[in-house]
Amino acid sequence: MEEYNVYIDESGDEGISRGSEWFILTAIIVPKKYDLTLSNKIVKIKQIMNMNRKDQLHWNRILQYDKKIQIIYELISENFKIIHVAINTFEIKKLKTTDIYPYFMSYLIERVTSYIDKNNAKCNIYISTRNENNKNKNETLRKELTSKRKYHHINIKCINIVKFIDNRDRNLLQLADVCCSSFAQAIKYNTSQEWEYVLKLKSNIWNYKGKFIGYGIKFYPPIEWFKRFPSLLYLST
Repeated sequence: MEEYNVYIDESGDEGISRGSEWFILTAIIVPKKYDLTLSNKIVKIKQIMNMNRKDQLHWNRILQYDKKIQIIYELISENFKIIHVAINTFEIKKLKTTDIYPYFMSYLIERVTSYIDKNNAKCNIYISTRNENNKNKNETLRKELTSKRKYHHINIKCINIVKFIDNRDRNLLQLADVCCSSFAQAIKYNTSQEWEYVLKLKSNIWNYKGKFIGYGIKFYPPIEWFKRFPSLLYLST
């Protein structure tokens, strides 16, 4: 049975009606046998950016267009899939602030395990965390994702492990940051240049029969995305 490694990062604030309007969760799904090859590609990108091998590749710290688009072009032909969940925290009425992160992480993992199950595979899940993150919070979330399933229907038979790892310790968590932060900036600024980075990775975004919205990209609450973010119409062309 094939195995995948799943790397998850976040962008924005998870609080309701404070901080950033949008909270983004992104998963990248990599065939385990391809993991090292893709990790080495991130090392190559760091070299192109004149960074050391152990430096953290952080999308929001790269300001020049030519460098950003170069990163994207390096990734276009690589073997991984992307799933974005974009949450408008200003529009959430029934969830508490403390429930947002576990609720939508649970939803994202539901989508991930749906993809894994369709490929008759299993996965190892690595979630980006920081040293200051609460260990009890992480353990509660781990139980939610692997046993209790309070929020969503997660296919736990598809999951081998769930680990919380510092972003600096895994190159592919840094790739998840590239995908997550570029999408978050496109949502925030909504310019053709910001959307260019997202759309160039069209072939990497999970789709079903050419349908991206609802599969590789999910908005919550549902919105008329074609009016608010018309650049996404280019996904269907």
